[in-house]
Formats: sequence, C-alpha cells, structure tokens
Amino acid sequence: MPLCNAVRLIAPLVLLLATALHARADGGTTAEAQAMVAKAIALYRERGPAAFDVMNRGEQGFLDRDLYIFVIGPDNRTVVHAADNSRIGADLSGTTDAEGTPFGKAIIEQASADGAWVDYKWPNPATGAVEAKSSWVVRYEGYIFGCGVYTP
Repeated sequence: MPLCNAVRLIAPLVLLLATALHARADGGTTAEAQAMVAKAIALYRERGPAAFDVMNRGEQGFLDRDLYIFVIGPDNRTVVHAADNSRIGADLSGTTDAEGTPFGKAIIEQASADGAWVDYKWPNPATGAVEAKSSWVVRYEGYIFGCGVYTP
C-alpha cells in the first residue's frame, strides 16, 4: 500500500513536469534568437530603415512563437518591436523589468558588435506570464538589434 500511495503522489508531479517541459520545448532557443538578430541585421543592411516596417509586422520570420525582433535606435528609442507595436517610440534607457531592474540601461550599455546576453524578467507573448528572459543584443550602425528567449 505505501508504494501505491507514493505513485498517487508522484504521478501528478510527473505530469506537471512533463507539461512544463513540453511548453518550454515549444519556445525559441538561444541559437534561434541569435539567428533572428543576424537575419534582421542582414535585412537592414540590404534595405536600410525600410526594413523596420517588415520587422514590425513580424513578416519574414521576425515573430516566431515567443521569439520576436526588437530594434533600438541611436536615440535609445524603440523603432521595432514585432510582438507589441505599442512599444515603438518608447525610450529604453529608463525601462525596468517586472522586478524593477533597469534592464533597458543594461541593453544599451552591454550591446556590442560581437553581441551580448542581457537577463531580465518580461511578459512572454505566448503565455502572458512574466518570465525570466535572456536577450541577445548586437549593436550595428548605431542601432541595437535584439531577440530574447524565455528561460525556465
């Protein structure tokens, strides 16, 4: 009987863990985030600022599951946010995450030509929940191109 009770207690936990792993499996990966940034920079290189219209519409793969491109202009204002166009024009320099961490400033300071990862908490567009996020940010011709992944 103790084994049967243990199974009854453990089974729901196993189901919950399997559900969580499946949900994460549907999310983007760090390699996909880096590839999306590289793709955005390539489109910008080809079309200049006209590329931002394509990115803002999420076309050509700039919005994929919980992955989306964002671009910050030389004035620290958002020029692209494929998941939430209402963020366009927002000044990133004073932006804080759900815990009050000034991650906007960290993105501006840490973005480089080689790229950097910046960690913060942000709403996941796929779930609506605030989750840990790590964004790959690359500075190119005065703009910061970024894409993040939600981490468990």
